[in-house]
Amino acid sequence: MLGALALALLPGAARAADPPGGDPNLKVAPISYVVLVDESGSLKGPDLDREKDAAGLAAIGELSPDSRVGVVGFGSGAGSKPAVDVVCPMIPVSDPTAAGCAGKLRPRTDQEGNNTDIPAAIKQGVSMLRSAPAGQPRVLFITTDGAMSVQPNEGYGADAARIPGELDKALTSALAEAKAAGVQIWPLGFGAGIDTAQLNRIASGGAPSFCSARPEDAPKAAVIKDSGEVVQTLRKAFGSARCAGVTQTASTDVDGEADLEVTIPAIATDVVIQVQKANPDIDATFFDPDGKQVDAAPGTERRGQGSRTETLRVSDPIAGKWRIHLKARAGASGPVSAAALWQGVVKSYVQLNPPQPSVGESVRFSVFLQTREKNLTDPAALKGVTVAGHVEGAGLKADIPLRAGDKGEFYSDYRIPGGTTGDVRFTGTVTAPGVAGAQEVKTVTLGQGPAAVGVELKWGDTTIEPGGSVAGTVQWKVTDGKPHTLRVVADFPPNVGMRITGGEQRVSAGSDSFGFKLAFGDGIAKGDHTGRVRVLDTSDGDKVLADTTRTITVEPPPGFWDRYLWLVIGAVVLIALLLGLLAHLAKRRGRARRIGPIVLRLYRDGQQIGVETRPLDERAEAMWFKLDTTAFPPQLIPLYQHEPGTAWTVRRTAATGTLDVETPLGTRLQLDMGRPTEIEPGLALGFADERVQAGPADRVGGTADPYGGGGSADPYGGYGSAAPTAAPPRPYGGEGTYGAERPYNPYGPYGSGPVAEPGSGPGANPGPDDTTFDYGPPR
Repeated sequence: MLGALALALLPGAARAADPPGGDPNLKVAPISYVVLVDESGSLKGPDLDREKDAAGLAAIGELSPDSRVGVVGFGSGAGSKPAVDVVCPMIPVSDPTAAGCAGKLRPRTDQEGNNTDIPAAIKQGVSMLRSAPAGQPRVLFITTDGAMSVQPNEGYGADAARIPGELDKALTSALAEAKAAGVQIWPLGFGAGIDTAQLNRIASGGAPSFCSARPEDAPKAAVIKDSGEVVQTLRKAFGSARCAGVTQTASTDVDGEADLEVTIPAIATDVVIQVQKANPDIDATFFDPDGKQVDAAPGTERRGQGSRTETLRVSDPIAGKWRIHLKARAGASGPVSAAALWQGVVKSYVQLNPPQPSVGESVRFSVFLQTREKNLTDPAALKGVTVAGHVEGAGLKADIPLRAGDKGEFYSDYRIPGGTTGDVRFTGTVTAPGVAGAQEVKTVTLGQGPAAVGVELKWGDTTIEPGGSVAGTVQWKVTDGKPHTLRVVADFPPNVGMRITGGEQRVSAGSDSFGFKLAFGDGIAKGDHTGRVRVLDTSDGDKVLADTTRTITVEPPPGFWDRYLWLVIGAVVLIALLLGLLAHLAKRRGRARRIGPIVLRLYRDGQQIGVETRPLDERAEAMWFKLDTTAFPPQLIPLYQHEPGTAWTVRRTAATGTLDVETPLGTRLQLDMGRPTEIEPGLALGFADERVQAGPADRVGGTADPYGGGGSADPYGGYGSAAPTAAPPRPYGGEGTYGAERPYNPYGPYGSGPVAEPGSGPGANPGPDDTTFDYGPPR
């Protein structure tokens, strides 16, 4: 439902009394209402039960606990039986007996008068509502399944032909009484016997809506096909009648447990969540959008537990989706529906700058909205709000459309026409779904000619951290040549810890500006905080020169992740790249350490003997073999693992083409590719590495020579041709044994230098033998 709201503001100091951040005195305006329920004999099956559900919901589902409700059943008069049954007189909706009012309704018998005397019901309802406090809205709701109809001798005479005319006169009289008493009527008809024209006449015959004078807000009839829609339709009519909004209805079948959700809008200040159950043995539990159970929280009231109708009334609810958890007791099940009736109780106020404009001067006409807690600044809360301005005075009448600005301001710049005199009234009218309030006018007396002192407020950034400050500037102009003391005053809620620095200055003829700061406490809460900032001329009785509403937005200081998120992301990426690089290098090193495709060979007298030996696992970081000198020729026997005392261990070194060999006794020697090394007298160990491609210089007879001997037929001939400067160590313990040094021969130990003299050496003829062949020295 759309409600209209406008508020008049008094000039001058009266505005200083307005709460700066909200008005805690705002509350839902109570209403008085009566529900008239048809009990006639034409009702079929569950029709009356559904009417009773709707009446029970209306009785306890009201927004204000100070509202008053009455419930009346009606049929027709028969004998001493009146046409109406007052099952509940006017009582506060907070009265515990209100929840049971609808349960007293019952179908009428023929002897009790079971026809439909709508005029009598309306007169009874109007009579009950006359007791409502003056100025309080008065509403009648009617549910019926047919047109008004009575039989002879049921209050309208015995002549059946005259009864329709008498009923019509009675209806006209009842509607006149309702309009005179300020009672609006909202009829609801269901079923095939409804007279729609009659219901429309009833709706338009009472008092107009108290929400606004707009046609869409006027009372109207509702016609539905059957009683199954009575509860939902009466809920909508109730919301329209009392200027409230109604959420969409959610429904489900409960057989065990289930959940329903209703969405509360941001502008709502008061809400009643209504749950209608076919079975009273289904229990409801309520949770706010934060997931907190709120059945008995402060600011809430629970009604109707254990009945077919349950409600939860909440003041200042959290906006968003509220959850109703439903749980059926053992053996219970049935359909359940839920919706919320809500209202935004707001107060609007008008600001003019300058506060007392002169003829021909441009004035900023602003309208703001307040709830009981704060100014409305959230765009979500202001969604659907429209504001219209109106200005009126002697010879002046104009509508001023206001547009939405920042922080909840609706404004327009209006130039007061020349020739306007006397008082001018500015009115701001706020229209929004589910909003209700009062209408007042701000009246100002126009100045004639320019003001002696004019000021304008300018602002810096109004978004701060706790303990921060907002900078402002007062731009002033003095035209009367007199000195004036200008002072900035600000009204904010006390919990923000606001203080002003540099807010006063003495000025004289000319124009200039001075700055000031609004500093806020360290404990200020996150969010918007609204206050009023004025500039006073203390030399002229604190005359208000500027009057503004200012909203400060507090954001918490950025945390670690806010400050360093991208730095951390960059560092993580860099570390990931480094780790990837290290893993790649480690993988390469691991591959480089693999023993790989090497071939070990034994040599005697410069000739390869035996069978080449390869690693059993080329991916391993070592290979093991056993030297069998008992075989002929000696053999290298590969092993799967190290065998202490017998195994030789071969590993790669960092240098390409070099192997590290550990003997069974633990001594070490180094093998260079292409340079076999003596491991026992007359027996040398060499190797080839298939990872390394031999170059042209390493070929013998056109075949790659893995031992680097050049073009010589002797694959070892290139080794030892240069005399070393020092004798290399050898892993031998004496002639043919491990651990000792052999005599140093600058030409190599096996004959690359001068041959022995005839007659010397082991043979009669000079020449190389097993002890003089040119093997490379062990390293």
